[in-house]
Amino acid sequence: MKQLHIFSTLFLIFVLVLSSSCRKDPYVPDYDHAGGYVIAKEACSATDPNNDYWLVDLSVNYTASNTFGDTMTYNGTFYEHMIKTKGLLPQFKVIGKKLSFDCHFSSTKVATTGCTIAAPVTYFLKEMQVINSGEIR
Repeated sequence: MKQLHIFSTLFLIFVLVLSSSCRKDPYVPDYDHAGGYVIAKEACSATDPNNDYWLVDLSVNYTASNTFGDTMTYNGTFYEHMIKTKGLLPQFKVIGKKLSFDCHFSSTKVATTGCTIAAPVTYFLKEMQVINSGEIR
């Protein structure tokens, strides 16, 4: 009989705790999540290659409500969700690498400035600031 009383008390506590948390809004992160492929590297800096942007096609896990990037054609291939970023980790600076990002996006397109090579190859695209990234396998 004592076990039934203890079980009833624990069950009542569980139900009260569960019901008190039902009025909370779900967690909404203050960043975006996207996935994509590394497509290319801009050629701008002769002295510091870490200062160059990398082009990423954000077509992995694409939903119609998430239109992060811009459209462009690169090497004869059309991309709908292309962005550029300087925030890739060294091990992810590989063309064709499939990556996942927690990030923020610029609201407008960004021009690459301060190039130190004679004929820079740059693109006018939205910029992604990477918070966290990882490889998708």
